[in-house]
Formats: sequence, C-alpha cells, structure tokens
Amino acid sequence: MTKSIPLLLALAALADAPKPRSTEEMQMNDPQEAKFTPAQVPGLPPGPTVSPIAVDPSSKGSIAYARIPAKYHFPLHWHSYTEYTALISGSASFVLDGKPYELVPGSYFVIPPKTQHELTCGAAADCLLLTRRAGPTDYNFVK
Repeated sequence: MTKSIPLLLALAALADAPKPRSTEEMQMNDPQEAKFTPAQVPGLPPGPTVSPIAVDPSSKGSIAYARIPAKYHFPLHWHSYTEYTALISGSASFVLDGKPYELVPGSYFVIPPKTQHELTCGAAADCLLLTRRAGPTDYNFVK
C-alpha cells in the first residue's frame, strides 16, 4: 500500500495541473505576457525557456513560444513531425539539412520530419521563436 501512495499523489497532481488550451479555442497571445519556464527536454543543455500556447486536440501538435539565450547553441536534432517556426526577435545562425541560413526577425522556416537542424542564437540578444508542430513534440539529438 505504501508504494502506491506516491503514485496516487502524482496522479492527483496531474489531475490538478492546468490543461493546455486547444488550438481550436478563441485566444489572443502576447509574448510579453507569456509565462516562460525552463525547457524540460532530456539531453538539452540548460538555457532555453518555453511558454506553451495550445495543443491541437486531433494531432496533439503544440504551439509555443521559445526563448533561446544569446550565444546559446541548440544542438543538432530532428523531430518526427513537421515543425513550422518564425523568429520573432533576435538573430540566429540556423543549419537545416546541412545548409546554413542567417535568420532575422520575421524569418519563417518549415522543417520536414526527420530533417536534422541546429540553431545558434546571435550574441546581441536572446532569440524569441514561435513554433507550431504537426504532431506530438519529440527531440532526437544527433551524436
């Protein structure tokens, strides 16, 4: 019985956790009012923060803001589903499938499934990104 108490407490905490909004709900979002928390991605060095916006009820794809610290290198990785991202502020060097790109505010990019990519935020300011995913979020880091 004592082994099941921690499990029951964890389940109760999950039940009380706020449910993410649906992408189908009316909403307005402002990155200046977003509440950012550290990204919880196994294998990712500390630094990036995220602010979830919504989850698609059908595909389970998410929409979120991400803040990457200046000079931070987000390591080479890929995802199982397409990623659609816009750089809102900052500047970054981005490598998509081995090809380098320089990103400025307003840059928009689509990353097909299983396409390797990495990003290094510029030195002058943090990078703020807005990302929508076509399916559940996963990170597959390339060693």
